[in-house]
Amino acid sequence: MEGAILDVTTSQPARKWIEPLIIASGFCASVVQPIVLFSSGSNLSDAVWPHAYRALQATLLMRENIGVVFFCTLLMLFASLVTVQSRLKGEVMNKVVRRILLFFLGLFTGFTVLYFMLDVFYLRGAFLLLPTVYGVIIISTLLAINGLPTLPNRESRTSFVAGTLHLFGIFFAAWLVMPGIPAMIGIAPSPPDAPVIGYGAEPGPFDTTMTVHPYSMPDDVAKVILAEEGDIEFSVYLTLPELSSELPLNSIPLALLSHGWGYPVYEEYTDWIAHLTARGMAVAFVQYPSHIDPPIPEGLKGIDVEGASNYPHHEYRAKAIAAALDTVETVALGELRHSSVDQALGNVTVDASHLWIGGHSLGGAYAFTQLYEAMERGWGNETLFIDIESGWTRPNQVSLQPNWSKMPEHTMVHIARGVDDMTVDACYSVYHQQVFSDLPNEHVLYIELQSDLYGFPRLVGTHYLPTDSVHDRLADFGVYRRIDAQADWVVARSRGDTITEDWAYNHLIDSETLRNMGKWSDGTDVLPLLVYQDALYTEEKFAYCETFQGYL
Repeated sequence: MEGAILDVTTSQPARKWIEPLIIASGFCASVVQPIVLFSSGSNLSDAVWPHAYRALQATLLMRENIGVVFFCTLLMLFASLVTVQSRLKGEVMNKVVRRILLFFLGLFTGFTVLYFMLDVFYLRGAFLLLPTVYGVIIISTLLAINGLPTLPNRESRTSFVAGTLHLFGIFFAAWLVMPGIPAMIGIAPSPPDAPVIGYGAEPGPFDTTMTVHPYSMPDDVAKVILAEEGDIEFSVYLTLPELSSELPLNSIPLALLSHGWGYPVYEEYTDWIAHLTARGMAVAFVQYPSHIDPPIPEGLKGIDVEGASNYPHHEYRAKAIAAALDTVETVALGELRHSSVDQALGNVTVDASHLWIGGHSLGGAYAFTQLYEAMERGWGNETLFIDIESGWTRPNQVSLQPNWSKMPEHTMVHIARGVDDMTVDACYSVYHQQVFSDLPNEHVLYIELQSDLYGFPRLVGTHYLPTDSVHDRLADFGVYRRIDAQADWVVARSRGDTITEDWAYNHLIDSETLRNMGKWSDGTDVLPLLVYQDALYTEEKFAYCETFQGYL
């Protein structure tokens, strides 16, 4: 009997808290992965990244199926209104259904919090449909659970707080929904169509073929590779144009491409590689280890200034890159080259004296390492194009500095970055430009891709534009159009085709041709590229870079 009385007296407080606990459990379910990653030592932006990637994929899927999204949102709102009507008739919602809805309310409230974090750390302003869908789900759930919003009831503190939260939740969710309505009903201006012909169009004229060639990792490097990359067979992915025997070519140029930190994923750079290869270049995508833990010399103080740093990680990765380029030399350039090269090229050779070097993020910084190796091997002594996209900190070790005197007269450099790159500061790119100060200013451009939030989908200059996952119209016009022109310039010079060389050159120097980014569907100009020939000393907005300290 005493047990029964105890159960009755304690069940009332339990009922009072069970619904808030269900909401809290839904919220925790949405944020558990970032919290676990952050607690295990990841910084905040890295902790949010897995969710950011999933959210990005969901956003791109919704963009492609906006009619389905619109229909589903109407269906959710209709279902919630049916539930409201049932409540007005005095019908009581099933307890299990109510608790499931409360869990979803907490879950999508958490997703909304993560959305705002993503907006800060990754894709500022890019997500439009995502908050709209979250808002519709939250509105529908609130209406289904508590009915239409009313002024808070002051009869008790609990009812007042619940009514206030309900009213606030409805208005907040409506605020999330409003920006996406023009996009969902199809009245928002759309970006320019991808180029159909010329630079930035579908890669061509050649089809391409790719083979994978593992390289021997130096022993001292292999010992410091961490578990995150312990199962990777580091390789050179060699992509070649499939040449016709009827094409009168003696040789094609070489291109070296480096991936970003922690992202040795060939599939994320296939668009970039295709635009290079299909123009008639042999492209070596070089995997190098990111997750390494080399011994730190006693007393070494980390320095990251003027776009360069002194950490020994650079030296170990440089050894890996050198080993990879040894493999490139054997597989593609040597007399006993790989049979796959003969199959794709026939008797045509790969001529490394005409060279393109590029990379993304840390791979952009390691374009300097690729350049060091190239100069030491005598590559790129006739033509050289260097393309650094969102470059991070480069090595400052004396032993890793390229021999600048070996760069040919025909050298051009593009250093590009999105204005809303939340991962790598602009000062790295600004200082990378200064490294090439001995070249003519018009041949060394720092290029900013502006964010244009005018229509739908929004065009946002992020850190990830050169990757396949974020291939949008801004990338078509601001990244791949330049890549096509760069490849065309190098290929034309290797063939002695001065007409094509001049045409490509005019697309690579600072001009209206380079800056123009097309028009929105209503005729409004997309914000143009911003181009600087000496960003550090001529642009006030980069004055802070003179005292900028890096992230070490």
